Amino acid sequence: MDRGITDAGALVRSLYEAYGRRDWDACVPLLHLDAVYELPRTGERVEGGPAVLDYQRAYPEPWGELSVLRVIAGADEAAAEISVRGGRESDFLMAAFWTVRDRQLWRGVEYWAPLP
Repeated sequence: MDRGITDAGALVRSLYEAYGRRDWDACVPLLHLDAVYELPRTGERVEGGPAVLDYQRAYPEPWGELSVLRVIAGADEAAAEISVRGGRESDFLMAAFWTVRDRQLWRGVEYWAPLP
């Protein structure tokens, strides 16, 4: 892992920018091996960094264009507001909340809202 990225906000921004590029290799060092990813709206829960990446890779294209609108961060937590436009279903805004452990993203929750 690139130990140069230690800030929670930088980790979260890097993750979603890599998702936007579909650069799965860039995501590997960002996610903790024991990462947990949850989507409360659908009740989905994915456990393990590799499983989180498998989940993202398997999501049907086209996702749309992901843009990180802002990241708000503390020492070991960060929140991001993400815009997803031009996807196969509709346009969305998403709020993501991540906790960092061992300088990697460990626990994440995403809330998705379709745009009118």
